[in-house]
Amino acid sequence: MLAGHTSHVEVMNDGRHYIEDTEPLLSHSFTYSIHAPARSVNIASVLEPIRRASTEIICDSIELAVSANAKTVVFHPGYYAFTEEYEKAVSALKTSLSAISAYAEDAGVSACVENMGNWGYFFLKDTGDVPLVGDTPFCLDIGHANECGTLDAFLNVPFSHIHIHDNDGTSDSHAALGEGNINMTAVCEAVRRYGVSCPVIECGTLDASLASKKVLEALL
Repeated sequence: MLAGHTSHVEVMNDGRHYIEDTEPLLSHSFTYSIHAPARSVNIASVLEPIRRASTEIICDSIELAVSANAKTVVFHPGYYAFTEEYEKAVSALKTSLSAISAYAEDAGVSACVENMGNWGYFFLKDTGDVPLVGDTPFCLDIGHANECGTLDAFLNVPFSHIHIHDNDGTSDSHAALGEGNINMTAVCEAVRRYGVSCPVIECGTLDASLASKKVLEALL
């Protein structure tokens, strides 16, 4: 379905698309990026066995990327369950990021941490958390930032990967560009400024993705 529209696909390595064998990917001529599992993963967990296992799962996606000749892996920064645990969660997050970054460097893969939508106690909902991730490459999700009201600020944070979809600022709807209120002119200026060569469209349907692709082609 996608072959006539794009040469690059980002695979969400989770749920129905969890990858145990790269053969289906290698049977196509796409280049790939990989989104690591997210729903059961918390690299900022203050429970050490969970933090360690979550980090290992991200590293498994880095190994998958190597097998699929993918150069980018995207992962989530995790969350803290209680405000009283914030400092411990920050320490856990930094420990995990250090391990993931070292693993990615050895593998020759860019492992990018992604900003989050307005979801509970997740890290990276606003730019105040950017210093916590240090030198870890950053993936900007413009829909998440718009939902949090932080997109303008995040556009001033250098990013090496980007997820593109629209919303009206009230939910993470993954709508087609033009169906929400995101200023795509400003987004595309940032894409050019930071030299991001392969923006990833993350819309909820193929039709919305193709409509968004036309908008991007006109602006970029």
